[in-house]
Amino acid sequence: MKQFNLALSGLGGQGIMTVSQVLAAAAARENVRVLLFEGTGISQRGGGVFGFVRLGDSSSPKIPINGAEAVISLEISEIAGVIQYLRPGGEVWANSGRIHGYYSKLHPHLYPAEEKIIEMIKLKTGQIHLIPADRLAEEAGSAQAVNMTMLGAFSSKNPLFNMDSITWAIEDSNKKFAEKNLKAFRRGFEFAKNEGTSE
Repeated sequence: MKQFNLALSGLGGQGIMTVSQVLAAAAARENVRVLLFEGTGISQRGGGVFGFVRLGDSSSPKIPINGAEAVISLEISEIAGVIQYLRPGGEVWANSGRIHGYYSKLHPHLYPAEEKIIEMIKLKTGQIHLIPADRLAEEAGSAQAVNMTMLGAFSSKNPLFNMDSITWAIEDSNKKFAEKNLKAFRRGFEFAKNEGTSE
């Protein structure tokens, strides 16, 4: 397949690495070369977490600056940590919900206003997709499945793999919660496909 670079961001415990693992499993099933990079902060305390998924021929698991086609962020303010990797005009997919991480819990006034975050993103791209992933995940029956909701929304516009491969990978990644994760994935997919996204 054509090379595709994806940067991921969020907070510890949101399941960033699970998204990477699902995409890697889907890639392996379709014999697509994949490289993963995991960059974690104080993840056990709700610190920032980021990761890279590189599909196709790449010499390094690290995405170069301006090298990612898209960013998926499970917490909108955490985009600040990975926006430099997005190519100009690339896609940003962000959960519109606000979750205070380790530092902003200590100092809530430091959490940036949404309009400031959007202004920052617009310096790089106008392709901004805000998804109410917290609400959609709850509607799907699992408030913890925000990561799968966001993956579903992203996949609706970026069919990197056959749907059978993605759903198989979701089921295989966590058999105990497979049903809820699949429901959350499909809820995000249908929302982005049919109802659209907002800036």
